[in-house]
Amino acid sequence: MGNIKYYLNKGVGSKKDRPLMVSYHFNGQRLRYYSGLRIAEVEFNQDSKDTPVNSKCTDQINYNNRLKLVRNFIGEIENEALAGGKIVTPDLIREQLNYKLKSKPMVVPAGKITLLKYFDIYIEDAKVRTNQKTGRKLSKAMPVKYNNVKNLFTDFCTHEGRRYDFEDINENFYKRFVAYMLNEKKYSVNTYGRALKFLKTLISKATKDGINNNLYYQNIVGVQEASESIYLNTAELSKIYKLDLSKSPHLDRVRDLFIIGCNTGLRFSDYTTIKPDDIQGDCLRIVTKKTNSKVIIPLMPDARAILQKYNFQLPKAISNQKFNKYLKDIAEEAGLKDIIITHMTKGGEAVETKQLKYELVTSHVARRSFATNYYKMGVDSLQIMAITGHKTEKEFMKYIKVTGEEKADLFEKSVKDRQKVKTKTPKPPKNIVKLQKVV
Repeated sequence: MGNIKYYLNKGVGSKKDRPLMVSYHFNGQRLRYYSGLRIAEVEFNQDSKDTPVNSKCTDQINYNNRLKLVRNFIGEIENEALAGGKIVTPDLIREQLNYKLKSKPMVVPAGKITLLKYFDIYIEDAKVRTNQKTGRKLSKAMPVKYNNVKNLFTDFCTHEGRRYDFEDINENFYKRFVAYMLNEKKYSVNTYGRALKFLKTLISKATKDGINNNLYYQNIVGVQEASESIYLNTAELSKIYKLDLSKSPHLDRVRDLFIIGCNTGLRFSDYTTIKPDDIQGDCLRIVTKKTNSKVIIPLMPDARAILQKYNFQLPKAISNQKFNKYLKDIAEEAGLKDIIITHMTKGGEAVETKQLKYELVTSHVARRSFATNYYKMGVDSLQIMAITGHKTEKEFMKYIKVTGEEKADLFEKSVKDRQKVKTKTPKPPKNIVKLQKVV
């Protein structure tokens, strides 16, 4: 077994609350792993392997036992891998540790933990937590989203003039919280549905950690309604592609990256970070960031032309927020000014909104346009899914954005194609000799 050390991640939290990390050196490799523990700097014994957490910590015994468990698991994982003829890597150990520890509760400070305090613990843990399925750290956006829900919950408590705790989560709370989001915040169904889903997840985790024993949270439902999103058809994409943006280099770069996305079906985080090594022959071979899935994508002519323009080294991406702003300017210049009418439930009431199409264009429209355009061309759903990385056809079909008229056209075309096949006169086989009339 290699060498295990412990250290505090001083880039996160404060002196009184640092993530306790495990560092494992073996075969010239190094694994850095979050132990699930957070302690103050004065509670840490840097040079001790057996008792890294000192007596200044009120939960010293439990914390050191947790570290011992991690240490033992690392040894088990390494031995099992070697016995099975597997190569031991940091990723393999991390993945197995996540699996072995996922049933173990996240360690929280001793004493009374309120619901609001647990929000803070959960959010801080999200900054260093890894995804159980991929073994990768959660995106930086996740703690921000969690913090937004915490702020919403805090505002609700202020509005109610009381502080809700775990034991207060009941039907009355549920109704009042939903009413607050609908009537005071004027949230759409999907916005308040996401907040409810997160709150339910958080309380479920607190229950597993032994902090909560009120099971009413299981009745909370994260509601959702189908969103009305746009896509750009091939004619609209052609208008954007042919724009002369030479006098606006920043728009030129954004347009090029967007067209790459429309021709690959990749997400923003993937199509803006394509590297020369990802291009092999006539295909892109990429491991997607969100799902860690390997996809192979044929290089379409427009995408290849743009890659060649930059000598296969795409320009560095800007923030998604700026990207979307510039993209709207580009779409407006391309003349995408059709009136788009959308419907949603907001504040508990049906709301109709009219916007010009260019106002709705975002980075994710690229992926949606790729899927929809090839679907309309008659490409088999499973073939498109192999590129987009969708696991189920149900999820894939959410990306297909065709109007009622387009669905009717597709149906009519399909019927005509079938009729052509049926009415087509088959050619006689070459080996049949035609009989001639005998005179």
